[in-house]
Amino acid sequence: MIMYISYATDNGIFNKLLNEGKINSGNAVQKFNNSIMRGLGQHESLISLAAVGYGNYAAEKIEIKKNGIKYIVIKNRLGKLHKVWNMIYLWQEGRRIIREERPRIIFCDAIANSPNYISKLLARLFHIPVIGIVTDLPGTIGGATNAFEKSRYMKGFDAYILLTEDMNLIVNPQNKPHIVMEGLCSPDIMPVRQCTGGKKIIMYTGGIRKEVNGIEYFIEGFLRANIADCELHFYGIGNLVDWIKQISKNYPQIKYMGNVSTDEIVSRQRKADLLINPRPSKQEFCKYSFPSKTIEYMASGVPVLMTRLPGVPKEYFDYVYVIDEESSAGVCKVLKKIYSMSEPSRYEFGMKARKFVLEKKSCAVQTKRIYDFSKVI
Repeated sequence: MIMYISYATDNGIFNKLLNEGKINSGNAVQKFNNSIMRGLGQHESLISLAAVGYGNYAAEKIEIKKNGIKYIVIKNRLGKLHKVWNMIYLWQEGRRIIREERPRIIFCDAIANSPNYISKLLARLFHIPVIGIVTDLPGTIGGATNAFEKSRYMKGFDAYILLTEDMNLIVNPQNKPHIVMEGLCSPDIMPVRQCTGGKKIIMYTGGIRKEVNGIEYFIEGFLRANIADCELHFYGIGNLVDWIKQISKNYPQIKYMGNVSTDEIVSRQRKADLLINPRPSKQEFCKYSFPSKTIEYMASGVPVLMTRLPGVPKEYFDYVYVIDEESSAGVCKVLKKIYSMSEPSRYEFGMKARKFVLEKKSCAVQTKRIYDFSKVI
């Protein structure tokens, strides 16, 4: 039996709490961890123990069984000792599970503070190996670079699943067993795009932050390219939103579309002509990051344009358009090249990317690698 400790739980529980306004979004964390749990649950019985991100709401413990997986969400207490109670309840439930079920291994979302601490404590006291899944490095998120100072609490696991190889130098100085698993194509795969013709929409989703995301130079390059019947749409939040709104007054082909739900994003991505990620690749934190939207973009069947990020394995760049010159001139050049192709050609290119992630990066393939890795720890 496998025990999995994180901030994520069953999608039904998560969506219900989210719709009731009782938890903060956490969509990326939920989607990533739930996909791994569901994949592992195809090979062995699994218990998910979670401290979900409640807002200002007290809550009782939730426990359900679905598709062979037992999901447990600990109760939530308000007040100054909220985090302390989180650890107490995780400890109590984790100890009970171990005594009753005796898992052979523990998986932990290492970014989640309380699960990180409690999973290692349970592992040491009950002599069970624990694998840390490291999806980001504290100190590098948002462009900061003091990863070595702030990643000490990532240490102490018996093995690691990492998004990039460069992470290993920081979180695993003792060179314990590790594998790189940059991402996975969720079983809740988005519907495929249709080749519709008409207006061409270039779409960006994610953080809209100054300098970090490459938005400024991309907008300038888009305007220089002056592609006929083409609009540039932005979805997300960040400190550049007001700036984009101001630009759109003079250039109506640039539009800020707001911060919408995941379901709405998926729906609108299907209607896009190009999905972009212009993040500058020379930023230090890019070595330790694999943007989750890379696989989501590719799975949509919509062609993808991105920079050559160091945390993205080389094989991906056979299936995406690349901004090799990260400047407005480079964006202008590549956009003109892309839109010199016919729409059916672009459609076919996007579908090849979708086929690649469905076959090579699917939940079934990636979680089988994780499962096989856990058997030798």
